[in-house]
Amino acid sequence: MTHRHIFRSLIWLAVLGLGILLNPQTSVESREALTRVENYRLGSHQGFTRILIQLSQDSTYRLLTSHADAKAVLWIRNATLNPKVQSNAFRDSRLAEIQVEEIQKNVKFTFRLKGRDIRLVHFVKHQPEQIVIDLKSQGTVSKQVARKKKQPTLKAASPASRPTQKQSRKFRALDSEEKLKSGRKDYYKALKLFQNKDYAQALPAFKRFQQKYRESRFLTDAAYLIAESEYNLTQRDSYPNYERALAAYQYAMRTFPDSQFYDHALFKAASIYEDLGYTLEARTLYEKGIKENKTSRYNAFRETGMGLMLIEEDKLEDAYNTFQILLRQSPQNADAKKGLFQIAQRYYEAGDYQKALKIFEDVVKRWPDELMEQPEVNYTIGEIYFNRKQYPKARRYYFNLVNLAPDSPNAHQGLNRIGDTYLLEKNGMAALTVFNKSLNIRTGSAESQYAQIRLADVGIRFPGLPVKDLIFDVSPYYHPYRSLEEVAGNPQSQDILAEATFSRGSAYYREQRYLEAIEQFKRLLPFEEESKFHRWAKNYLRLSMVHLIDQYAKQNGHLPLLYAYADYLNLGIGELNRALTQLQIGESYKAIGMNSEALKFFEKVKSADINGAYTDRLFLDLGEIHLNENRFKEAERVARTFINTYTDSPRLPEAQIILARAHLGQKQYNRSIEIFNTLLDSENVDLPKIHYLMAEAWFAREDLRNAARAYRKTVDTYDRTIRHPPEYVQSAYYKLGMVLYMQNQPAPSLDALMAGRKLFPDHRLKGWADYLIIDNLDRLHKKDQAETELKTLVAESRDDLLQKAAQSHLKVLDWEKRLKELL
Repeated sequence: MTHRHIFRSLIWLAVLGLGILLNPQTSVESREALTRVENYRLGSHQGFTRILIQLSQDSTYRLLTSHADAKAVLWIRNATLNPKVQSNAFRDSRLAEIQVEEIQKNVKFTFRLKGRDIRLVHFVKHQPEQIVIDLKSQGTVSKQVARKKKQPTLKAASPASRPTQKQSRKFRALDSEEKLKSGRKDYYKALKLFQNKDYAQALPAFKRFQQKYRESRFLTDAAYLIAESEYNLTQRDSYPNYERALAAYQYAMRTFPDSQFYDHALFKAASIYEDLGYTLEARTLYEKGIKENKTSRYNAFRETGMGLMLIEEDKLEDAYNTFQILLRQSPQNADAKKGLFQIAQRYYEAGDYQKALKIFEDVVKRWPDELMEQPEVNYTIGEIYFNRKQYPKARRYYFNLVNLAPDSPNAHQGLNRIGDTYLLEKNGMAALTVFNKSLNIRTGSAESQYAQIRLADVGIRFPGLPVKDLIFDVSPYYHPYRSLEEVAGNPQSQDILAEATFSRGSAYYREQRYLEAIEQFKRLLPFEEESKFHRWAKNYLRLSMVHLIDQYAKQNGHLPLLYAYADYLNLGIGELNRALTQLQIGESYKAIGMNSEALKFFEKVKSADINGAYTDRLFLDLGEIHLNENRFKEAERVARTFINTYTDSPRLPEAQIILARAHLGQKQYNRSIEIFNTLLDSENVDLPKIHYLMAEAWFAREDLRNAARAYRKTVDTYDRTIRHPPEYVQSAYYKLGMVLYMQNQPAPSLDALMAGRKLFPDHRLKGWADYLIIDNLDRLHKKDQAETELKTLVAESRDDLLQKAAQSHLKVLDWEKRLKELL
């Protein structure tokens, strides 16, 4: 059984006298037991916010409100508080904070409301025991009241209309005993109070009549008038509780089902359920009324009510069909028209622009004057066309709004939207004109700042427009970055700050300043995931990171690439699933020797690359990993497979290099040198690198003369315009000097080592080059220079072995110096 069925059952029990919600006939035992407030929950719904307070048992309470202070206080008597229940602040449109405390065996809830126009509706639910409080903004309440005003009401005189002459004669004919039995006089006194809308006096008068005249023929009418009085009194309350009115209607219908006012009561009970949010009960009673009386004057209202409930339940298709049926029966039905607008608005808010547009177009075609009566609808339709990228149609509706209602809340925003459409169509001059006008409307407002941001965007995207300074005051166009900083420094809203931040990031992205762009986009991630700014930030962060990694990969900046990638992962916005990007990341891991990590990325690329665009490159990467891990046989196998499979690949020389290096690792020097010689005659190869690898092969073969010649060619042929020469070029300088030293050629060795030290002072071979430079100086009889170099080496070297060798050499020079002095 649902909570709504339980609630309805309790109303029946109340009428039967078995005790209603706050039963005063509880036992001594239950009065002594304290009610425990277990927890409370908050839920935001369409049009209202519901607070559910969970109790351990039924309890009495009192709700006090203060419009002036925008707060309400709920006292729960004879109650204690679960320690887990805490005060809390909320990001709700109607409720700012709930404060909860226990005071002398009573629990106090203080509700801080967001505005003085918030209306509270409260009632009790059972199984489990709950106090339910609904917060409704005045706008929502007004809509309900407006709808209720159009509902047919029970006319005051209807149950027993003012006596006609015929009725008067009849009543005069009654004897005194009959008059006393029917209580006609007391009934008419109560009726007159009701007719004068003095419901507070009419209600007890009818109840006294009901108790006193239990056999009166007016009892039927009195029962329905009691219910109507309860309803009207509740309507006057700022915080209505419909329980008594609902119980009275239920009693009247159950006790006097043949009354002519049964249909009215049935309709009223259903409308109360609808207002309380009990759509199942409301729909059941609406359908019952239609089924039992197909000609009822309330049926149109019932159909409307069911249609509106279907909207609240997001059953928009069913609601649409319901209102279409109503319109066929009554083409000018105002409620059906409003219902269709609501359905279209719901589709729009849900992002289903196709269905929303279909209904809006149908409604506008049927009632064209509605665009003038409800100019804001123009904005919504314009937004739909805007999101569908149908910019000329969107502009038509935005212009309608601006022209028909220039002071409406969305008019300024509509003007900016017109500028947006021109900007998206790359019509920079038209966009400039519109945003310049918007900039000067309500200067300093959020919409004016939005125009300032877009003028900066126009300046970045279209810097060469023929702007006439006498006509336009467009400093944001000429100084876009300064303008964006100005807005970001004093934004009128969070959205404006986000717009300015995104525009700056987009400008940096457009100029390929990806690191700066990334820093701007990062600032937008704290926005809620559903917000457009968060979505934009995630998208552009991915794009910026992909381009940044591509830049680093082309520059062989493996460590910066991996640092940037790690920073991206820390943002927690997902992986970079672009196959080429993953390949570049894997190759950077390979370059720094983290082969296991590299292989993970290569596997991802292999799975994602369904067209085989990177298969050849993966082959080569795998071969290089085998080389780095000294698996030369595996490297040779991979290289030969590539050469035999990809005979026309432009990467064939890379495979031949891997094969040559695999031979070198297996000490098959002649094969290695033969392949390198062949590569020297190939096109599109890195000749300095081939010379270097050949030098390594000659050196491994202990052919120092050819090794020195190959190192020399490496040094002579590399492109000296490269700002940061590759590592093998740097090594070639040092190794050339070392090989010449080994050949006992101190002068050319000294020149090569000195050049290497000057050009690449941070190279790993620099320490040993320092020592060989000293020895070459010594061999060339430049003792003083050698001694100076030795002292520097002893003082600065961190290599113990090298430092000891230098100290020993220094002692030898000192000994030779003393010996020379003795001689």
